[in-house]
Amino acid sequence: MEQVYDVLTYVHIAAWLVVLLGYVKDARSPRINGFMTHGLEAAFLLGIVLVGIASASDDVADPNHAKIAVKLLVALAAIGVAHSTRKRPAPNPFAQFVLGLVFVNIFIAYVWR
Repeated sequence: MEQVYDVLTYVHIAAWLVVLLGYVKDARSPRINGFMTHGLEAAFLLGIVLVGIASASDDVADPNHAKIAVKLLVALAAIGVAHSTRKRPAPNPFAQFVLGLVFVNIFIAYVWR
């Protein structure tokens, strides 16, 4: 089970990279594109799966539930803003806000141990 968890962790990180690269793709005239929305959704769902595996498995350390709750709220806010403002014309100021929430989520993941 530990190998499955490790593979899903790399896929989860790749989903966050898709969001970041989706922003970079349209950095001159920022807008929320399909890469950003689909990457956010994939990262969110993979995060839930990773927490489930970590909670159910004896091979993987139990997750910090306070950290997971904060990351869940930040990710939900990013998904909500991305979906509700996706149709706005470029430059979309909410694209930077979504990018900021992504960086907050990444910061929490690596700093809060």
